[in-house]
Order: sequence, then structure tokens, then C-alpha cells
Amino acid sequence: MSREQERSKRKLEKNPVVECNKIQNKYYSELFKNFSEIKDPRNQSYIDYSVKTILGTLYYKCIGRISSMQEMTRQFNDEKVVENLYSFMGESRKEYLPHGVTENEFLKRLDLLELEKNRKILPIP
Repeated sequence: MSREQERSKRKLEKNPVVECNKIQNKYYSELFKNFSEIKDPRNQSYIDYSVKTILGTLYYKCIGRISSMQEMTRQFNDEKVVENLYSFMGESRKEYLPHGVTENEFLKRLDLLELEKNRKILPIP
């Protein structure tokens, strides 16, 4: 492997999420915009996190291969992670990301047809 290839490989290993974001922005730049258009099933007076934030957090949970909501809550409870994920999603930063319980409660109420609309426009052959 040449030095240039080795350097490129190390660069990717340092921040795979940034590289994933580049790919996502290239092929599906409207992802987070589409998340924000999903109909919110929650009582509007009790909302702390937008649909975009909740679904975006789940998106990054899956990218990070985090297997449980409890583990997601633990790993995403870092100030730098919170800052980065809000930045990646294009949202104004809050102190925390949604807790796993909040995510689960949202998913229980969400109409799956709303998510299906997004799946149909994914750039998958």
C-alpha cells in the first residue's frame, strides 16, 4: 500500500461518521429535511425534541451499531457527541439528545406509513 493510500485509510479510520455523512449528503441530502416533514403523533404541548432530532438520533444509533436504546442513551450522553450530532442534523444544539425512553414512546405512537413515505424515496436500486 502506498503512503497516500495509507494516509487516506488512517483519515477514514479517525472519523467514520464524517465520511458516512459525506456519503449521505451526496446520495440523500434531503434525509433530515424529510424527517422533519413526518407527522408528529405526540401531544404538541409536551414536545422537547423535534421529529427530525428523534429520527436523526435513531439514524446515528444505527450507524454506530448501537444495539439498545439504553446503550444509545449512555453513549450519546457525551457533550461532544451531542454537539456533533446536532450539527450533523442541522439542528440548534440542546444540552442533551433524546433519551431512549423518549425515542421508544415516540416510535410507539408513530404511524409507520409516515416512515414508509420516506423509505419509498430512498435512492436504493
